[in-house]
This record gives sequence, C-alpha cells and structure tokens, in this order.
Amino acid sequence: MSILRRRPGVPRTLITLIASLGAVATAVPASAAESQADLSVDLALGTTRIPLNGKTVPADIHVANAGAASADGIVVTFEIPATAIISGEGPSTDSPWQCTLGRPVRCTHPTLTAGQSAAPLRLPVRLSEGVDGQSAVITASVTTTSQESSTMNNLDSESVTYDASLGAPDLRVESVIPIPDHRVIEGDWVKYPMNFRNSGDIPAADVRARVVAAPGLLWGVGDQSDPRWQCTTVVESQEWDCAYGSLSVGSATRTLSFSGRMPAGGQPGDRLPVTVTLSTSTPGEDPAGNVHEGGFEYATPAYVSGRVWLDVDRDGQRDAGEGTPAPNPLSVSLVPVAGGAAVYVPVNADGTYRMPMRAGQYLYRARFVPGSYQFTTPNVGDDATDSDVYVVYDSGDQVVAESDLVSLSEGEEATIDIGLVTVG
Repeated sequence: MSILRRRPGVPRTLITLIASLGAVATAVPASAAESQADLSVDLALGTTRIPLNGKTVPADIHVANAGAASADGIVVTFEIPATAIISGEGPSTDSPWQCTLGRPVRCTHPTLTAGQSAAPLRLPVRLSEGVDGQSAVITASVTTTSQESSTMNNLDSESVTYDASLGAPDLRVESVIPIPDHRVIEGDWVKYPMNFRNSGDIPAADVRARVVAAPGLLWGVGDQSDPRWQCTTVVESQEWDCAYGSLSVGSATRTLSFSGRMPAGGQPGDRLPVTVTLSTSTPGEDPAGNVHEGGFEYATPAYVSGRVWLDVDRDGQRDAGEGTPAPNPLSVSLVPVAGGAAVYVPVNADGTYRMPMRAGQYLYRARFVPGSYQFTTPNVGDDATDSDVYVVYDSGDQVVAESDLVSLSEGEEATIDIGLVTVG
C-alpha cells in the first residue's frame, strides 16, 4: 500500500485530488479481444467391428461453430484406407455439403454463423477384406478461412477392427439388363432380366426380391425367369414379391426376368422406374447394394417412311399416275442390325407407310411369294422417286429384297421406296 504524506506547505485538498487521479488510471480495462470462430468436428461410425470379407460402414460427420464469429470457407477433409472406397456418389445435389470424391475426399459447406451446426454429412465407406485383428483408421478434419480461437477440436479419428467371429451374408444386385435398351419408344416390347449375388461369408436364407414398377409397364414374370423363382403378385401389373430360397456364399441367383410393353402417353424423357429390393431372413446382412433403381425412359422416335408403287413403264422411276399394286403382295419389315426381332411395317391401302422406331441401325426387308410381280431395278435416276431395295434372295418359294443399311438417330426420318413390276 502506498501512503501519501503531506509535505509541509502542501494543502490537504491537493493531496486528495492526486490520490483520486491515480486510482482512476489504474482502473482502465485492456482492449477486448477480437471475436473469432471455433469449429469442431465429430466423426461417428455405424460400427467399429466388421467381418473379414469387409463391410460398408456409414460415417457421419458433424461440424459445429461454437465461436463468437462466423466461419467462412469451411472444408472437411475425409481420409480412408487406401483399399477402401466411398460407396455411392456422395451427398445429393440439394445438400449444403458439396464433395469431391478423390483421395482424400474434400467437402465444402457454406458459412456457419456463431453457434450454428451444419447438417450431418454421411459418407458410406466400403472397407475391403482384412485379417483378424487388423484395424482400419478413418479420419475427418475441418478447416476455415476465418480466424479461430482454437483448433484443438478440428480433427477426429475412429478405427474399425476386423473380427473373425463376425459373419453375415451380403446380398447385392449383380446385373440388370434392360431389353432392348433403357431408352425405348411407345409400344416397344421390354424385358427386365436380373441376377443377384451373396458376397458375404455365410449363406443367406429366404432370399427375396421385391419388384415395384411403373403402373402398366411390366405385366409379370417373363419366360426368361428360372423356375426357382416363385413370384406372388402384390399389385396387378405393378408390384411382385419373389422368393428364391437360400443362396450360398459367393453364389449368384438364377435369372429373374419381367416383361411388358411401353405404354402409350409418354413424352420423350419421361421415366418409367423399376425398383428392386433384396432381403434375407439371416441377421446381420449389409443393406448396401440391396436396392436397384432403374427402369426405362421414353426416347424421341425416329421414323422410316416410304411408298410401294407399281412401275408400269419399268424405268425404275415412280411417274405420275403410277399407283399401288392391288392387292399389295409385300410383307415388309425392319430388321435391327444389332440383333433382335424384326419389326413388321404395315402398308396403307395407297401404298404409303410411316413407322416409328428406336434409334439404331436397320435393314429394310421386303418379301413376297413369286407370282405376278418382281422388284423393279433399284437406284435409277432421281433418288426421291426411285426404288431403294435390291434382290438378295430369289427362289421358287419367295423373293426377298433389302435396302442399304439405314442408320437412324432420335428424331430422324429415312425414306425407303419400293417399286414392283408385273411378270408375264
């Protein structure tokens, strides 16, 4: 303690004023520290013990800002073992998290204000095979371009241990082949053959597939299905429950196939979905890969059009007044070059036709039983009025003519005309 003593000749009031000023000077506070952000990251795994054949483990990442200021430029770095992969495509496009699925995975998030928590970020990690007791480390860290009061809680790690005592089936959709293609047009016959596999380390009992399709798309189980599949209709022409029985380790099911026809009324780009969900009564099965979401989509049709005419003067050109042979003797079809059934082309009474088709490559084929007609000479003069097919087969039973290869893109139209001449 300081004691002020009055010197001789100094007034007592002046001593009191000096003491008061000294007390005021020592009471002035220091400048308050600048407000800063304080991010934290918390990593939680769906399980910490997995079987030796590996497993998909959900990883949930929680980020929060406990600071007194906003955090900008937030980046989470997610590191997984070299043999692991991210299962799926990451967050949906409407999620605030946007990820680049490289090595490591990097995910960005918009600004978090003081006290705000981010929406959880889930990244399913598919861990490959391992040996008993082996550990796999998964790490999440977070950074910000803003100043932080502390970075002690910006990193979190968890480990997963391989355990030989664990065992479970692992059903997966192995193959789905939309026939004739996933983009089809109104009226197309469609098939949907599927195969499934047990990639786990114990058999799967009571394997089932729940098939749900757009109303009216699939009519039921097709002739490609193996009889081991036993399907019950849940909703007519829309939903089925199919039982297979047990599936041993590493084995695939026989083919389960549905068939139907693309219904009328669709617009190009409209989807007709098919969803398949696998299940088993054996506990512990990994649900990742059990659901297939596919189906068909309406394509923009291409067209093949043209005219069948009687070449009266035999010059290979359709002249004014040359009409249609009566009756029309031809059977006309389009044959897909890539394989598949020929498509019958109906010809109108006036000899014209116009047929919608899927994009692809085709041969235009016309045939008739020999008798009163023969094909005229093709590719003579003006292409707009000549005949576009040439004879490829001629016997006592039938005469067949084909066009050159026709390549059609969606929305295109090809014209193939056919000229006939009388015989005798």
